[in-house]
Amino acid sequence: MTEAQPDPLPAPWALVTGGSSGIGEALAAGLLARGCHLVLVARDSVRLEAARARLEGARPGAPRTEALALDVGDAPAVAAAMAGLLARLGPPAWVVTSAGIALPGRFLDQPLAEHEAQLRTNALGTVNVLHALAPAMAQAGRGQVVLIASAAALGGFAGYAAYAPSKWAVRGLGEVLDLELGAHGVRVLTAFPPDTDTPQLAEERARRPAFTARFAGGARPLSPGFVAERILAAAERGARRVAPGFGASLLLWAGRPWARYLEAAQRRLLRRHPEDSR
Repeated sequence: MTEAQPDPLPAPWALVTGGSSGIGEALAAGLLARGCHLVLVARDSVRLEAARARLEGARPGAPRTEALALDVGDAPAVAAAMAGLLARLGPPAWVVTSAGIALPGRFLDQPLAEHEAQLRTNALGTVNVLHALAPAMAQAGRGQVVLIASAAALGGFAGYAAYAPSKWAVRGLGEVLDLELGAHGVRVLTAFPPDTDTPQLAEERARRPAFTARFAGGARPLSPGFVAERILAAAERGARRVAPGFGASLLLWAGRPWARYLEAAQRRLLRRHPEDSR
């Protein structure tokens, strides 16, 4: 009797970190709709499994979705997990680094541990994943990297002295990788989403300092699905940067003049409400 052979794994495959909710889950849904075999990565195994079930339930018969519980800030664990995926699946077609945490706070009050935590997950977590996967993509001469930075990496925003530098680091990494990996046929897109209606935003808003809440309070958050589709569409047309939403687009494309305007508006608010900065 001939031994049954396992079903071949579908190609292409996509890795999405931070895939258990929010923008990451919405991007995963978009990639699943595009026929990708998904590997979802997040720290919380319970939330991750729930996201996997939601994705597969929304598209019966779609390519398989795997859940991989992993802390992207743990470099040795990431290297081992990515090596296993490469051995089994080969180079990925998509790598989306959406894992991130946002802990706003007043610089004069915020503990160093919160600075370190955001740099570890947002900046080093992105580096850890790409350091493990990019060589195989470059050798294959193909693939798409999507780095999720933030609109906070396009200007100065009071209350984000711990978060913004981690996303500025992602922005800088994207600029360099666009050149280096681009020379090997790997495309790199850096995305700068503004406030998006996610579980993380709800937690973030609860801790914003008074002056941050006053400045950002009137902004209506975008939906994760809208943000994800704008990002994926930009990647598919070969863009290098994308900022979903009108305000973030102005920051990206108008550059420093618009950023200076927003910074001046914050200064006026702080002068008008000095109690907010105490």
